[in-house]
Amino acid sequence: MASNLFLDAKELMLQNDGLNYINYETLSESNKEFLRSDVWDFQWMQPAAAVYFPGNALLKARTQAVNPQFPVQLGQMTAIIRQFTIQQSTISGTTAGTIGIDYNDREDQAILAWLDDWRDKCGDREHRYAFRKEDVVAQGRLTIYNSSRKPIRIYDMLTMQITDPGNGLNPSLNSDDPQNVGQVSATFSFEHFKLVWKNI
Repeated sequence: MASNLFLDAKELMLQNDGLNYINYETLSESNKEFLRSDVWDFQWMQPAAAVYFPGNALLKARTQAVNPQFPVQLGQMTAIIRQFTIQQSTISGTTAGTIGIDYNDREDQAILAWLDDWRDKCGDREHRYAFRKEDVVAQGRLTIYNSSRKPIRIYDMLTMQITDPGNGLNPSLNSDDPQNVGQVSATFSFEHFKLVWKNI
């Protein structure tokens, strides 16, 4: 008479439990949500003092995307001792980076005027006069949220400066098929950032 026609997988798993985490209950993680790319906020905590500023409310309403480049690289020290390679990771030595922000401006041109004024305060077209650094630097904050709109990660960027105001002063104009020429991508540098982990 045949035996063990219907083996229970649980019995086999008990013999080798190295992969026992592969099951729905474990992998669903009690329905924890994924990190999302669409729930975030950028705010200028301290605008550049000498620069025209249209306000955070307007800028937030016209911000389409942010593209941060926070430094994450590590250096490495290496020594070869008796033909064995010994390595030790070290900090890269920089906390500076950049952030690109995509805006969609409207007919009041508030964002284009703001970006151009910031560029101009770093060296104006007419007289090449530049305002002092302390008057043209800003501070910004990028906040990542979960789907309940609770902050889960906060980046504070210090000593932000405009490095590329975008190509908004050079729209592609034509007589047919009107296009939106209010889209502008600006790039800002920062000298240091602070990171706060939330919701852990």
